[in-house]
Amino acid sequence: MNIKKTTNQDNKDLSASVKKSIDHFLWELRWNQSKLAMSAGLDISTLSLIYNGHRLPSLGTVERLADACGVKVSEFLAFGE
Repeated sequence: MNIKKTTNQDNKDLSASVKKSIDHFLWELRWNQSKLAMSAGLDISTLSLIYNGHRLPSLGTVERLADACGVKVSEFLAFGE
């Protein structure tokens, strides 16, 4: 089995993708970051760190964001591509 190591560029790409997804759903739902954080059960500072690229979200956090937006994880991330 060939396992690829994650690079800094991979992390930057993931961070940018999640930011685009958040932007899309903030616009679509007409929410602000505070409303999204509350709906996802996240602290606003955690969402801010993720949004600004200072922290990578765990899979569980991405699941919570997707649930809060009413979509599957794959749909949530697709808007960031």
